[in-house]
Amino acid sequence: MPKTGSIDHISLCCFDYEQSAKFYGFLLVDLLGFRQTYTGPLCTMWKGANGVCIGVSPGNNTKHHKMNPGLHHLAFNAETRELIDETHTKIVNFQKEKGSEKSMGEILDKPALYPEYGPEYYAVFFTDPSGIKLEIAYINDGPNEE
Repeated sequence: MPKTGSIDHISLCCFDYEQSAKFYGFLLVDLLGFRQTYTGPLCTMWKGANGVCIGVSPGNNTKHHKMNPGLHHLAFNAETRELIDETHTKIVNFQKEKGSEKSMGEILDKPALYPEYGPEYYAVFFTDPSGIKLEIAYINDGPNEE
C-alpha cells in the first residue's frame, strides 16, 4: 500500500503532444527504465520502478517558462556520475536525430559538479519540447542512514 504523502503521478501539459510523447518515451523508457502503461489521444503515461507515473497531455500553444507559477523543474536521480554523462550524450544524439530548431528541447547546462546544491551534486539540466526544465542528478550525501 502506498505511503500517505508519496507521489502517485505527475501530469504535464505539452505544447506539442506528439513531439513530447516521443521525447518522454525516449527519456523515461530508454534512459530511465520506466515502462509505458497507456497511450491515447489525450494522454500518454509511463510508470517507474518506484511506482510513480508520469504522463503527458496536449496543452495550449504557449511554451512553458520555469518562472511562471507552477512547475519550476522536474529532477530525476541517477545512481552514478557516469550514468549522467552517458545520458547527456544520448539526449544530445536523440535531439540531433529527431529534432529541428530545438523542437526536442535543448541542453541548458552540461554535466558538472554543482557545489551550490551539495558537496557532491553532479547533474545535467535540459528542457523538453515544451520548454519544461528537467534535471538528472547524482547526489552523494555520504553513507546511507536508515
